Amino acid sequence: MAQTNSPTQGAEMPVMALDRILSMANQIGDFFAPYPPERRAEGIRNHLRTYWDPRMRDQLLQHIAAGGAGLAAPVIAGAKLLQDEAHAKPGYYGPPKA
Repeated sequence: MAQTNSPTQGAEMPVMALDRILSMANQIGDFFAPYPPERRAEGIRNHLRTYWDPRMRDQLLQHIAAGGAGLAAPVIAGAKLLQDEAHAKPGYYGPPKA
């Protein structure tokens, strides 16, 4: 059987539609809304790192780098912490501790 080359062969396909990723990210932001700002950002970052596929995180970070349209400010702040692992607490990826 002959293999055909598709236009997307060799290029990595997005794991999920961007609008769905933005919606899910904003829902996470809504969950952490009652938290103080620093813990809110930490909680969002921890959730994204623990539960999201790395390709989803990459899509989110690429969207933020392109301006982040449609994302709440706390979501952007939390996602940006993914880029700066100096803020990470090694060994613990759950919700912010009191």
